[in-house]
Amino acid sequence: MKDGMFVFDAAVHCQDFSDTQIKKGQDGRRVRILRDQLTGFINLTGRRGPPPEVETFSNPDLDWGNKMLFENADTDMACACSVPLFAHWRAGLGPVELSHALVESNPQRIVLTGGVDPVYQGLDFALQEMERQVTELGAVSMKFYQYQSRGCSWRADDRDIAYPLWEKAIELGIKMVQFHKGFPLELGPVEAFRPNDLQYAAADFPELNFGIHHLGDPYVDETISIASRFENMYLILPLWFNQYYLQPHKMLHRLGDALLYVGSDRICYGSEAFIWPHVQTYIDTVATMQFPDELQDNYGYPEITREMRENILGKSFARGLGIDLEVKKRELGLV
Repeated sequence: MKDGMFVFDAAVHCQDFSDTQIKKGQDGRRVRILRDQLTGFINLTGRRGPPPEVETFSNPDLDWGNKMLFENADTDMACACSVPLFAHWRAGLGPVELSHALVESNPQRIVLTGGVDPVYQGLDFALQEMERQVTELGAVSMKFYQYQSRGCSWRADDRDIAYPLWEKAIELGIKMVQFHKGFPLELGPVEAFRPNDLQYAAADFPELNFGIHHLGDPYVDETISIASRFENMYLILPLWFNQYYLQPHKMLHRLGDALLYVGSDRICYGSEAFIWPHVQTYIDTVATMQFPDELQDNYGYPEITREMRENILGKSFARGLGIDLEVKKRELGLV
């Protein structure tokens, strides 16, 4: 815990950027390009933030990963979040099996977010795989990457392709589905990742929560505006914390708008570990951050209170997943 506040990291990844992950028939170019881009961004953000440590972020050692989260940081729980991007990766950019291995290494503290693609894998297979990931692997949520390659994409408001997924999620007891929105991780059109398609889905399935990662960057204003109108939409902040050290003023504006229009009870901390493994710095940032008087006076941003910090650090994500934090605290011996 951080100063008595429960810390629940919504976005921890086990990703394999080695050449063994290159899909059969692919030349591996996109795997290597993304690996180089991430390494470069780590080095860039390391100038102002945590020192870069890039040698272990790909397919990390499980003991090392637990140490980064629970010994070197005040993390209490984490979500191993799969990334179902299959176009160039043999088992997906963030393979479910790797995420499950991390969960198995510390099942009291780590939960699993699985992932499928109803177009790339086929709807029937995706529905079966959702059930397998929940019943056999214990997944508590699902994450979706909606563009695989040209001609292979889908929308969350598609009644034939997407709505069966949301119906299946409810049937399986899943409380939250999550989406990569914003910047594409391969050579796809950025407009394919606008958040607009979530509106009808959220309206038609009010019993299901919809988590949006990365504030939909570069569609930040749209994402915040949409989330402000749907009480079952949650903003999950991985990448925001990493960008903060490079562009603090710009990131404070984004957080200020999110707090002003959506509220802290639907904003969730996520570190993006293990790409950025020094997560304590991000926890400390949430625990101490305050808007300068100038931003509060000129833009109406609220003062960041302890209640807001508690929500962002852990309560909001736990609520979105349907996890009772008081019960979890007792299980972990924190009360």
